[in-house]
Amino acid sequence: MKKLIVSIAATFAVVAATSAMAEYPDKNIEVIVPFSAGGGNDTFVRALQPLLEEKLDTDIVVRNIAGGGGAVGLSRAVASDPDGYTLAAASNALQTLEAMGNVAFTSEDFDFVAKVLEEPYVVAVGSDSEFETLESMVTAAQNGQSVQVGVSGVGSSAHIAAVAFSDAADVEFNIIPYPGGSETISAAMGGHVDAVVLGGAELRSPLQSGRLKALGMSYEERSDSLPDVPTFKEEGYDLSLTVWRGIAGPKGLPDNVKETWVSAIEEIMAEGSFQETADNLGLDIAPLYGDELDEFITTSAQIMREAAGDLAQ
Repeated sequence: MKKLIVSIAATFAVVAATSAMAEYPDKNIEVIVPFSAGGGNDTFVRALQPLLEEKLDTDIVVRNIAGGGGAVGLSRAVASDPDGYTLAAASNALQTLEAMGNVAFTSEDFDFVAKVLEEPYVVAVGSDSEFETLESMVTAAQNGQSVQVGVSGVGSSAHIAAVAFSDAADVEFNIIPYPGGSETISAAMGGHVDAVVLGGAELRSPLQSGRLKALGMSYEERSDSLPDVPTFKEEGYDLSLTVWRGIAGPKGLPDNVKETWVSAIEEIMAEGSFQETADNLGLDIAPLYGDELDEFITTSAQIMREAAGDLAQ
């Protein structure tokens, strides 16, 4: 009789667990944006929000938890229960924090659900710059000229990307951090620096207006948004790195949670309803999931760590 009771109890437990998995989501889902409202990560999530709510048939609650360059919000996300009801807007800011040793977590403490958007890092110069190509800029540095390169923020992803490019080109640039992207762009337009390294979306307006000109960018292949700008690899520099945005959760997310999110995002991307948002943001839709995404995260994290190591020297 005891064996029968145990057997029945075990059966009910399995049925209950299976039912719970099948019902995901059965309540609101919180997505933590580890930055203030109005920024790129926030805009990305809020643009996806109504589309995801329709696909997942539940409310998506966007919660901005800013501080520490993303550290506060990401720390909250990684410490949450891995049940699929607390996720985070993930980006290479996570890998920057990890690379600089500013946080206790690493990329391996997260389950990455999807990469949705990306943009290249772009090397740009003033419209009247002496440099017409990446090669001319690199050659000047090789010949002893102090080539000043502006970036947004000390230890930022743009700072690390600039170091990674100098490593790939085997030269030393005089890298000058500014408080933000607008100050960095102004410095280039005013001739206070020779070049800048920033995300393509941030440079979109000054490039389109001709106030700056792009010499190269960090994609593996040319970008639809910057079709006339050569890649670093085209110019002979072995570096591929992107500014990306996606969704992640704490390690241990159930398979059905990841599958549900991937299915929803795949449908949204296939319908094309998100394309206008991407265009307005100056970003490229470049979804990755599963093993391909894990490989991408591992590779980009390694590049960031190596460049951050050089930055610390």
